[in-house]
Amino acid sequence: MHIPVVGIVAEYNPLHRGHKHHIEQAICKCGAEAVVAVLSSDFVQRGEPSIVNKWKRTEMALSSGADLVLELPAVFSSHNAGVFASAAIDVLGASQIVTHLAFGLENPNWQLDKILDIVIEEPKPFKFLLKEHLEKGYSFVEARSSALDILVPGTAEMLRGSNNTLALAYLKQIRKKGYNMVPVPIQRVGASYNDDRLGSFSSATAIRKAISCGKISEALAEMPQETAKILKGEIEAGHAYLESDRLWRLLRTVLLRTPPSQIARIAEVSEGIEYKLIKAAYSASSFEEWADICTSKRYTMGRIKRHGVHVLLAVDHWSNRAFQRLGPPYIRVLGLKNRGRELLRQMKSCAALPIVTRCGDAARVSAYAKKIMDYDILAAEIREEVVAEPQRGLEHKRSIIMAAGE
Repeated sequence: MHIPVVGIVAEYNPLHRGHKHHIEQAICKCGAEAVVAVLSSDFVQRGEPSIVNKWKRTEMALSSGADLVLELPAVFSSHNAGVFASAAIDVLGASQIVTHLAFGLENPNWQLDKILDIVIEEPKPFKFLLKEHLEKGYSFVEARSSALDILVPGTAEMLRGSNNTLALAYLKQIRKKGYNMVPVPIQRVGASYNDDRLGSFSSATAIRKAISCGKISEALAEMPQETAKILKGEIEAGHAYLESDRLWRLLRTVLLRTPPSQIARIAEVSEGIEYKLIKAAYSASSFEEWADICTSKRYTMGRIKRHGVHVLLAVDHWSNRAFQRLGPPYIRVLGLKNRGRELLRQMKSCAALPIVTRCGDAARVSAYAKKIMDYDILAAEIREEVVAEPQRGLEHKRSIIMAAGE
């Protein structure tokens, strides 16, 4: 019989006090004897490079209570909430060792079951309302939220919370795939995900903004000591992603030299948005300005930025469809502590997907697995090009981080 093991889906961009509190609460509420974290690759869901690479964020996770850290590949981690959450749950589910899933909620008493039934079963009234709102020019997320709000009043307000939106996606995938994980909602403490002000339990957004404004000491003071030390070291070494100028120069070059017909083949690009993406590149002086010019009621800022990431990674429409249909082809281990070694031994004997510890292992799994890994290597190399002191050519040589401690 498995010991209680709690799974957590995270970006840790960077890992702050609220994240550490979440890990501690997860252990307490689940009676867990171990923590498994699924961590975003080098590009995150908001459509940007992570502030420090996945290896340093793995160190942060291990220093803050995680026993085993697994990777969410770049083609899933740089996607919308539904794709991001589904793939992360697939990794945890395939491990066959995770008994609980702990996730943050802005409203932990929110009754999700009725909404979950609707989004899974998609009854005719829901489909009609969804179509009606899409035809009005709303994004899919807004259209779905509005349709659900008519059927279950109050839903739209709840879904404005990013944690609530992800929670719905996690639970949908657990039920859809029949994973034997007990959902454990945990109240989010402190600032909301998008709050950019430093304060008690500052958000990752606030910490990144403070650092970009030169308030490094103030930002680091809002983080656990060990994770602040890791981030400080990366900033001083020139390895942290602090501003978007280099990213914008790369993306602008690609957009200006690529015909609209080729941009139209990029993942999720549709309805002629490729012309706007290219046109805006001529006048925009920054990544943020470009995304702002392209943003509309139908195309959110996050979606536009993810278009930018997909352009840089050259993720095409049909590959993207295949990734969503097939899901993660392996479980990649990024780091572990002593207790994590035992978890890894268990996984090797019972996991539903092959275990990968080095980049080269993927090619021995399948051609599809190699393709996913190739995108991860590319994402890591592109991320290196947008920092002050790049460490080029290291990703394919990396191996598991073995941290001290139980």
